[in-house]
Amino acid sequence: MNKYLCNFITKKFFSPFYDKDGNEISQNEYSKGCGITSSTLSKIKQLDGYNIPLTTVYSICRFENCSLQDFFSEFEKEYGTNIRP
Repeated sequence: MNKYLCNFITKKFFSPFYDKDGNEISQNEYSKGCGITSSTLSKIKQLDGYNIPLTTVYSICRFENCSLQDFFSEFEKEYGTNIRP
C-alpha cells in the first residue's frame, strides 16, 4: 500500500515541484513549505516508496491545498479499493 501511495504522491505533486503560486521550485524549497525534510521527500520518490506516516501525507496535502478526502478519492480512482500488499 505504501509503495502505491508514495508513487501516487510523486506523480501528483513532485513532477516537478511547484510553490503555491505555480512556480517551479527545488526539492529543498518544497520541503520547507511542507514542513518535512528533504530526505523524506527523497524516500517518497523511491520506486518502492517507504512506510509513509499519515502526518506526512497531511503536510503535503495542506501545502498543496488538497483535502485528504479529495486526495484519497483520487488515489482510490487510480488504484481501486482492493490493493494487495
